[in-house]
Amino acid sequence: MLIWKNYKRFLSAAFVILYFSVGVFTLPSPAGQSQKKPELKEIIIVYKTHFDIGYSDLAKNVIHNYRTEMMDRTLRGIERNKSQPKEHQFVWTIPGWPMGQLLWPGQEPNRKKKIERAIREGNLVLHALPFTLHTGTLEMEDLVRGLGHACRTARTYGVGLPRGAKMTDVPSHSWFIPTLLRHAGVDFIHLGCNAANVAVKVPLLFWWQGPDGSRLLTMYSHGYGTSPMPPKNWPYRTWIYINHTGDNVGPPSPETVRNNIDYYKKHAPAAKVRIGRLEDFADSILNEKPDLPVVRSDMPDTWIHGVMSLPYGTRVAQTVRPIITATEALNTLEKCWGLHVPNIAETIEKAYEKSLLYGEHTWGLATQHYIDQPYGKEWEEMLARGLPKRFRLLEEAWDEHLGYILEARNLISDQYHSHVSHIADNVDVKGRRIVVYNPLPWKRDGMVSLNVCYWPNFEAIKPVDGGPAIPVIRKGRPHSAATQNFGKIIQFVARDIPAMGYRTYIIADTSPKATVSIKTDKDSGTIESPHFKARLDPARGRIVSLIDKWSGRELVDSTAPQGFGQYLYERFGRKDVVDEYLNNYTLRQYHNTHRILTGKFNMPDAPYSCAVPTKMNLNIESSVISASAVMTGAITDPGMPQSVSIRLSLYADMPVADLEIAYQKQPDGWPEAGWICLPFNLEKFNFRLGRLGADIDPLKDITTDYCNYHQMWLNTGAAVYKKDGFGIGVCPVDSPLISLGEPGSHKFSRRYVPKKPWIYFNLYNNQWQTNFPGWVGGRHVSRVRLWTFDKFKSESSLYTPSMESRVPLHAVRSSAEPGNLPARQAGLSLSRKGVAVTAIGPSSISRGTIIRLWEQAGINSKLKVTLPKGLNVSKAVPINLRGEKIGPPIAVTDNTLVVELRAYAPSTFLLR
Repeated sequence: MLIWKNYKRFLSAAFVILYFSVGVFTLPSPAGQSQKKPELKEIIIVYKTHFDIGYSDLAKNVIHNYRTEMMDRTLRGIERNKSQPKEHQFVWTIPGWPMGQLLWPGQEPNRKKKIERAIREGNLVLHALPFTLHTGTLEMEDLVRGLGHACRTARTYGVGLPRGAKMTDVPSHSWFIPTLLRHAGVDFIHLGCNAANVAVKVPLLFWWQGPDGSRLLTMYSHGYGTSPMPPKNWPYRTWIYINHTGDNVGPPSPETVRNNIDYYKKHAPAAKVRIGRLEDFADSILNEKPDLPVVRSDMPDTWIHGVMSLPYGTRVAQTVRPIITATEALNTLEKCWGLHVPNIAETIEKAYEKSLLYGEHTWGLATQHYIDQPYGKEWEEMLARGLPKRFRLLEEAWDEHLGYILEARNLISDQYHSHVSHIADNVDVKGRRIVVYNPLPWKRDGMVSLNVCYWPNFEAIKPVDGGPAIPVIRKGRPHSAATQNFGKIIQFVARDIPAMGYRTYIIADTSPKATVSIKTDKDSGTIESPHFKARLDPARGRIVSLIDKWSGRELVDSTAPQGFGQYLYERFGRKDVVDEYLNNYTLRQYHNTHRILTGKFNMPDAPYSCAVPTKMNLNIESSVISASAVMTGAITDPGMPQSVSIRLSLYADMPVADLEIAYQKQPDGWPEAGWICLPFNLEKFNFRLGRLGADIDPLKDITTDYCNYHQMWLNTGAAVYKKDGFGIGVCPVDSPLISLGEPGSHKFSRRYVPKKPWIYFNLYNNQWQTNFPGWVGGRHVSRVRLWTFDKFKSESSLYTPSMESRVPLHAVRSSAEPGNLPARQAGLSLSRKGVAVTAIGPSSISRGTIIRLWEQAGINSKLKVTLPKGLNVSKAVPINLRGEKIGPPIAVTDNTLVVELRAYAPSTFLLR
């Protein structure tokens, strides 16, 4: 956000930055271009404002302003400008989601007619993206559905789908963006970095190459817009002047538009000047056949730390987002299987919208306009009295943002459970039965839990379609002294659950013969499974040994400053916050404005301190299927006291180790961070990170300066492995912000290479003073799963185990009258793993069913897709991510579709 002290100063500074933004950052001429400057032939003016869904006010008030006062000013400006030649008439570019808000059902009828006319006549135009995003935090399908906001409006009013896109403010983004936009038919994106922050070092105009090889024409400016004239070394005949007002300021005045035209009459009299769209520039510049540099690089977001200022929201998002996809797919499958199910298309659309809004870059108010942050005793005393109203207003804004993902959960969780229960009610099995559903497109095993209150006591279940009995363990309060093992929550390992399908179980008459594969010893703090042996030291609050029994390797580096599995609490000093972070990240000319406002600049002059829990209590729990060691304790200082628990679980039949950290703390405005520490014991190591759309080698696939090398967002998981191939995979189920080598809070560098194979997952932070929550409190839980492999492969070492960690099997029970479904059935299945099915559901724009596949293992190959029984289609029409036909139909034979997949690329089909 542009965050000046007051609104008047804000507008003044915004004008200076936006008018001269390109001049701030001198960039070299593109490689291969002649140094002789060609004559400027065409200038395209694009008008836009920065849409913050909040920040300048509560989001609900900002949206109301979009719909009313801002729109009225815009319409008046359009009307006053009508007498100008068509190429000089005002055109305002609006993202897809805000445009939809202008046309909401409650819009005043006369105003709505004017808006609709302005859209049809080309005075209000769309760009392809919904708003500015923290792109790397979302799921692939979130971003695809986000393109639908602009598409729906464009199709409704008969204007072409936008081929230009823009994001403003956030300095850097995932390289998934080129893949997304090129596969949607978008030709150009402009990225406008916040002018006060250090920008990533890229050319002004370049091809940005995504992980699949897609190349997107990209302009990157150090400022929201661009300057009126190109820089001196601009080697092209076309220029785009993006006249960009500040945060929710709205359109420029008619006088500004007239002055812009007059400016060019004086300064570029030979150039054709027209007011237009982003894609107009792309069309003109590409007609010049430019020899542009190619930037093949992921660009991790330098604001990404802020997302972990709402750790509970992140945990909900990590859980619910895959379930939106699963629910839509399950609704489609049940229709194919002949079940009566409701039409949930609107629910799915709304859930994706709310999920997308949680990824929007505005998380709260401009804090600096409301409070001076107190610290230490002053804060603690105020907290004890109760926060004043202005502090509560900030919390209300943060709750607005949290509310998006909570609403997505409320929309989808019951629907998902209801759909799985509908299967259990309709299988042809009499009496009490349990159905386990697998949302992923490959057969798998997994641990499930189920509440069986009011069912009789039992010790085992068995699959109806055949197979041995499976032991269950019970959790919960004993039923009575005579039946100590009669807990109401059962757990068991479900095996061979079909791809996107289900398997039915009934109570077994006999229990399986017990085998001793779990060992525990509380005196030595040891738990052991067939796969791992662990030893915990409660006195030091850490796991001191974790041995991979398959290889005999010790996974824990005992020389690290933090213990393995340990909770680390950091409390930063002024040197960390100001000297080592703000002074490096904020450009010097903004040290009297943004440096003061962005971070916690006004904090006391105190040193860095940190703590880990020690002298913890140890408890060990074991059963025939698992063992858990739990350490509980506290941190008493620095800061206010915190309670902490660390749980490690090992399993008899699953080659994984599950770590769970729980902590409870008071809200604190002091700059702080919490971490899960995983110092692994490897030499000559490589890292591999499962980020949005692809897994990356951070040393080879991040090639630009001043990205976020210290904190990166994971979509699946991470792997660290030796040159000989052996390695460890981890999936942060709830807290996907990772630092490599050392904790990364309050660090910013041109480049950074981790020197140790140590991984840290951020549990929370309040690194910024503005926009993101400034204090974190409450009780929170974060889970991490670990596994080992003998040779790294993207699919088997990273993608598949991570997705099985993030997207669990789902178990339900039923005693309803039996139906007609078989006891076991697959849904949609694929001939190999490493491919995501991100959509299977009804098309919103034509007759048929959409199926979207997304390659995630980095392999070019053919793929056989076995469609669900009952779908009854004969052809698959290739379409892009916005539903446009891009190739001839492919025949569907024997319910099977064979397609060519490109590494890390989507393939979408309309089935008919």
